[in-house]
Amino acid sequence: MENYESKLLSVITDEMPLTKGCIPYADFSSLVSIKTAGAYERELRKLSQKLPYKTSSWPSFGQYNEDWYRVEVGEFKRELQYCERGSCQVRESCENLIDLSYQILNIVSPSLTPPASKIAETLERIKDQRLLIWLRMSSEIYHMFQINSYFGIRMLNANVTWMCEELVRMGVFGNTSDAFKSEKHIIQGLMLSGLPRSTALTLYKELQNA
Repeated sequence: MENYESKLLSVITDEMPLTKGCIPYADFSSLVSIKTAGAYERELRKLSQKLPYKTSSWPSFGQYNEDWYRVEVGEFKRELQYCERGSCQVRESCENLIDLSYQILNIVSPSLTPPASKIAETLERIKDQRLLIWLRMSSEIYHMFQINSYFGIRMLNANVTWMCEELVRMGVFGNTSDAFKSEKHIIQGLMLSGLPRSTALTLYKELQNA
């Protein structure tokens, strides 16, 4: 894989203060007892009205939705499926509706924050496709922290893991452990979304101490 380290480290985004969580984790606990897709959709959409950004296309709750997502909820089923060519493939099978809400809110949140989107407009879609993924990964972390710290930390762990793996694929580091120890690279990855350096540093330190 191409080593685009210098270009990654050269990206400078406008800072955007991170708003505090708008949907407390406790609010999602009220969803746990819901047994039908329709009732779940109503309650989740109601919660999503508190988000500080506009959501994109929502999945279908219970109905087939060609080339997009469907949500299935039942006594023993809490799934996010992708519909294509008349069939559906399970993308996420969740333990509860809080976990499912995390998955759904991730796909309906904007793919990029405004600062990341501004940078993306200057990149070439094919040539810079890997860098565009960095922008998306960083933006996902930012948006999840806007929801609440529980969702944010979960996305932080997942996407920083991806960043470390990508740095290894690029040949910058020999293993993910060394990649994670590089504050410069991880902080840069977090700041691509517009996250202030001080906040990015705090999150990085929390990961180190976890």
